[in-house]
Parts: sequence; structure tokens; C-alpha cells
Amino acid sequence: MKNLSTRANLAVWFVTLAGSFALAQDPQPVSGVTGRAPQGDSRIEVGLAFAQTIGSSTFSSSQTVRDYAEDGTFKGSYDVGGAPGGAFDLQYNVSGNFGVRIGAQTSSRKSAGTFDARIPHPFFFSQPRSISGTQAGLGFSEAGFSLTGVYRGGSDKWNVNVEGGPAFFRVNATVADRVSYGEVYPYDTATFSGIVSSKHKVSPLGFALGLEVGRQLTPSVVVVAQGRFSQGSGDLDLNGQKVRVKAGGAQARIGLRFVLARKRVGGLQTATSSSR
Repeated sequence: MKNLSTRANLAVWFVTLAGSFALAQDPQPVSGVTGRAPQGDSRIEVGLAFAQTIGSSTFSSSQTVRDYAEDGTFKGSYDVGGAPGGAFDLQYNVSGNFGVRIGAQTSSRKSAGTFDARIPHPFFFSQPRSISGTQAGLGFSEAGFSLTGVYRGGSDKWNVNVEGGPAFFRVNATVADRVSYGEVYPYDTATFSGIVSSKHKVSPLGFALGLEVGRQLTPSVVVVAQGRFSQGSGDLDLNGQKVRVKAGGAQARIGLRFVLARKRVGGLQTATSSSR
């Protein structure tokens, strides 16, 4: 709870600081043609956000291990926790109600593994010894990229965006290759002493959905809160055996959107009409 409160405070601090800076720098760019600020709906927008992954995801592995000229089994179950991260997007608005958004997100999460193994006996066949144990702090970093269509709504100074589309992920997961164990004569039992792990990469394909609500601070700066869900799954190779890994999950985001360009130069039509 303390960590969650700290992350929430950091997110608010980030938005407040960025918003203050944006307000201080906000004087609208002036057109060299009309001498006025741009008008009309936004054409190009960029978004920056603090993102907190909510909840956890799981995946599991099962391997055949060979010791003492006999096959045993080694199973692992991984619980990947939530973590803070960052998000960025670039949006091109095709019309007043529809846009296309390219987004990227990144986070560095940790997983906890629970392991069970049946180790062959050094003297007797078909008398495996059962061991089990846990290992925390295993790495699970991911980056996600999405291409989504955005429906744009809202009224007055409030904006509502709904987005959805395909997503691509890059995952770097630390998983157990083998189990380490101890044994003493007469070797009828064995004890869990840890795992031998390595990093494996996988690139899942999936989808992304999001609902974003924003409030204009100025004509070119909007503070936003977003609920987002993305997910993808792919198989990594673990000693010749496939392990299905899930990426993404539910996220809560808070950040800012900036209007970089608008659909028409400010006052151009009026200026032209006056010259006539």
C-alpha cells in the first residue's frame, strides 16, 4: 500500500510539473501568414503518461530432466506482478471524430516462481524424490507497441477518446532452466536449494483497448486519465520445450496531451475575405 501511494504521488507530481511547464510555455505559435494563432480541430497530437500496471499475470513451464540415467520432471509456475512504467503516443486526426494513434509503452516487472520437481534416485529406478521451493525477484521486462483507431468525442473543454487496435510486444523473461538440489546418503530424499535461470526473449502479438478522458488546461494542453487493457501471448523456447507467456494487462494512466498542429492557419479565411 505504501508503494502504491508513493507511485500515485509521483504520478501527480509528474503531471503537475509537466502541466505547469506547459502553461508557462503555452503562448500559441503565430502564423507567419496572418499573424494569428492556429484555429480549428487539432491535426497532430502527442501524449506522455505515467502508467501503472494493475494486477498480475501468470504462466507456467514443464520440462523433462534427466538425472542418473532416468527421466524426471521439473515444473514452474510464475506470477508476474504489476509495476510502474511510461507511455508515449503520436496521433494524427483524420477528421473531427476519428484519429490514428501510434503508441509505445514500457515497464520492468518482477515475477515470483514456484517450482516442483521429481528427481530420480541414484540407486533405484522408479523411486523419484519430490522437492519444491520458491524464487522471487525474477526479471520480466516488456515493451509494447500499438496501432489503434481513435474515436474522438466530448464537449466544451472535456475530451473523450476511445481506442482499439493491434499490438506488438517484446518480452525479456527470466525463467528456470534447471533446479538445484542437495542430497546425502542414502539419497532417499533431496532438498530444494534454488534454480539455474537464464533470460529468454519472445515477441507476442495481441491487441490494445483504451478509454481516455481529458480536460483542457489551455487550447494546446490537455490533462488526461486513461484506463487501458492490452494483451498478447507467444511461445518462448525453454530447452527445446515451448512455454506460453502473456504480455500486457490492465493499466491506469495519467498524463498530458499536446496539440502540435491544427487543421488550418488561424484567421486565414477571415483575412482573405477582408482583403477582398
